[in-house]
Amino acid sequence: MKTNTTLGYANFIKNEMLEAGVHGTWDDHDYGGNDRGYELKGKDERRDAFLDFLGVERKTNDRLGVYNAVEFGEHPNNVKVIFLDTRYSRSKHCIPSVGSHPYVPHGAIFACLTRLFTSRFNFCKHDKQVLGEEQWIWFERQLAESTASMHIVVSSIQVLTTNPVVESWGHFPHERERLLKLINPVSGLILLSGDVHHAEISSTKRVNSESKAIIEVTSSGLTHSCVGGWYGRFCKPILDYFPKHRFRGGNTASTADQSYFTNKNFGSISIDWKMRKFNVKVHDESGNVELNTGPLSLDAGANLSHSELDAVDKCIDDYSLTNVVALAGVMILALLFCRFLIKRRKPPQHTKHD
Repeated sequence: MKTNTTLGYANFIKNEMLEAGVHGTWDDHDYGGNDRGYELKGKDERRDAFLDFLGVERKTNDRLGVYNAVEFGEHPNNVKVIFLDTRYSRSKHCIPSVGSHPYVPHGAIFACLTRLFTSRFNFCKHDKQVLGEEQWIWFERQLAESTASMHIVVSSIQVLTTNPVVESWGHFPHERERLLKLINPVSGLILLSGDVHHAEISSTKRVNSESKAIIEVTSSGLTHSCVGGWYGRFCKPILDYFPKHRFRGGNTASTADQSYFTNKNFGSISIDWKMRKFNVKVHDESGNVELNTGPLSLDAGANLSHSELDAVDKCIDDYSLTNVVALAGVMILALLFCRFLIKRRKPPQHTKHD
């Protein structure tokens, strides 16, 4: 892949803008199975192959995951990027996902439905984990010992979303609470995430960017989006149905519109060291800016009070049972309808006579 120019990646990594290298973490499909966590077999071999591909130097091969950190620049103009691993040690969902089960057709849809119901009825236990204690200790140390002016924390799954259909930290409420408390006082911090096949800006306060808040920018993905495939027509209605976490005023087409974008996209970060501000944008595949956080301060953390942290919208917070059942019913009917269409499109089987 690094040398085969017909695949595109070989030419991509030669770009002079990538002179500092390619860094990252994995999500479920890189890891080896849709929605998978700690239970995946062969994860150590997968870890080694992933780190070797990125060229990550390591003294030993006993790290529990692919989490890592990299720093750019010199103080006071330095940035620390922390890549979390939300797969290697992550517990199974309250109702284990059938998203990658070989004998469950459209398992990803059924996994969405089980997440919807477990969130509504608060089935999750507090002993479920996302990072694992070893990674938590490492993460806490990375922040405590940091001298960077800006901190970029990368989580493959979303943190602030109230959409229960997708995988997120919200399905592991104790872990999410621990994460928010840890990053709350950190100056110049932004959360970056992916996974969901659309882009959006989420915030603990749905106001303009000058207000202190924990902000998350999701960019997913470069090669496909949620509007593709037979399920594409349901992407926007589902996003509209769960808007409570979404940042207001970040949509460049109209500040009155919700801050999400459903076509192919990528993100960028610009830093003004003189003004001590940074800005995160989401672009379409042609480079046009679709979402924009506006200027954010390098010199202050969110510093939310205990009551403000407790008030951060939970996954599916305050949605009525009637609405949940209605949404689930629509998803099931859509699944059955699509199965019907697929069967109708199959060519008839001709019987061969001797």
